Amino acid sequence: MRALFANRNYMLLWAGLSVSRFGYRFFNLAVLWFVMQGTGSALSLGMTVLCFTVPTIIIEPLAGVAADRFDRKKIMVFSDIFTGSTMLVIAVLMINGSLSLPLLYVLLVCSAASMALFNPSANSSIPLLVEEEHLTKANSLNQLSTQGSNILGPALSGILIGFVGNIGFLLIISGAAFVISAITESWIKVPRMNNHKKDGKQSFVYEMLDGFQYVKKDRELLFLVIVGGIIINFFLAPLTIFFTYMSDYIFDVGASGLGFINSVLATGAMFGSLMIMFNVFKNKYRMAVAGLLLEGIALLIMGITLSYYATVAAAGLLGLGVCFASVGLNTMYQTMIPKEMMGRVLSLVSMMLGASVPLGQLFGSLIIEHYSMTAILMIFGAIVSLSSLSLIRIVRVENKEEIIAEKEVQ
Repeated sequence: MRALFANRNYMLLWAGLSVSRFGYRFFNLAVLWFVMQGTGSALSLGMTVLCFTVPTIIIEPLAGVAADRFDRKKIMVFSDIFTGSTMLVIAVLMINGSLSLPLLYVLLVCSAASMALFNPSANSSIPLLVEEEHLTKANSLNQLSTQGSNILGPALSGILIGFVGNIGFLLIISGAAFVISAITESWIKVPRMNNHKKDGKQSFVYEMLDGFQYVKKDRELLFLVIVGGIIINFFLAPLTIFFTYMSDYIFDVGASGLGFINSVLATGAMFGSLMIMFNVFKNKYRMAVAGLLLEGIALLIMGITLSYYATVAAAGLLGLGVCFASVGLNTMYQTMIPKEMMGRVLSLVSMMLGASVPLGQLFGSLIIEHYSMTAILMIFGAIVSLSSLSLIRIVRVENKEEIIAEKEVQ
């Protein structure tokens, strides 16, 4: 870990990401609660979440090519400034009482598009700033900051919503966080790969398609993306809606209760990050499978009990699984993809995963009004558990290939 903490460029990126993640989580819960209280509609809540996620599908593939072609640092700084400015506009409109639901949707799409531009540059910078042997711990530290933000953001947001009459005042904090993140990232030195062609739009489109062809040809990577990413994401994506709906209409615990569920989930993930940093898991493949299986088990517990305290406990288990799965899968992607193609391929993978999120959220917002939460959570949990077990095949194949590679080096 000392080598990682001594890595100035990675730590600056980590600090910037930590601040902006806090701002985003704070913003996310506040906006969802604003919509729920203003409309009382699960469908409106689902549409709001879609505005957070749909731009990713459209923007990230092109943003990935941009990350490989242009200065990643400049992209990150510009994106954070734009996102922060958009959040401040939403805050001012809320304070003035002039924010309509359609206008909120438009502004959320703008902020989400800016974040979609940011993500490929940030994600593809990590394996360029960190040596491969330190990637797992770098990803676990990254996950630690994510979940630390997930604890502070929802908890603080949920508490302050109860004390502050106008949510707009709270969103100023979110906008300021992104501006601070941009300042921190301006000091980073990210290596340039200089592998792109400079022949205009055709090259830009070609490089995007090149990333698609790479994923298509690598069967293990494609299977990992489909099962470990798309299917799992589809059935986990509605949880944001489910938690909000259950907190308000089933558990009757209000915004503070919702914030506590999210904070416990983040605490579980943070505990998982610490376990990884202390080498509890040395195999990234087994870590990923174990994490996905824990996610499925957590959903089953929520569905069987359907009580607030059991949901809180299961949320901690879910967070542990999310951490193991996220760190394991991200490390696998970063080691399976060539560095010169990291931006476009990672963004394509992110797009494929992201495409399942709005579909899952829309699906969840529709069925929540027609079926019991017990049935929904139990079916979702069973599907996630079975999907995780199907990845054991990749674990065996990749472990075998690594052993062969190590013997060849020796």
